[in-house]
Amino acid sequence: MKDEYLLAQVQRLLAEDGGELGIDAVRRDDVLVLRGEVESEERCREAELRIAEAFPELTIRNELTVPRVHKPQESEELTGRPVAGATSEDRH
Repeated sequence: MKDEYLLAQVQRLLAEDGGELGIDAVRRDDVLVLRGEVESEERCREAELRIAEAFPELTIRNELTVPRVHKPQESEELTGRPVAGATSEDRH
């Protein structure tokens, strides 16, 4: 199977499966490398499983990551000071 056709099928499967549009796939011989960010570890596993089921002849190397989001340590205080050059209409 031509790489362009395979990669297009991979993108279609991922988009249909849950809207995973931020995943890139690269083929290296019989290995398909998945890269990008997904929202959770579960989505990471699901994407790999979906592709592995569709292309059992390929080895899947999953390099997908889940962004780390931390709660702020302290709250940010906003002041009511006007922005230089702004009119009262700009603030409403």
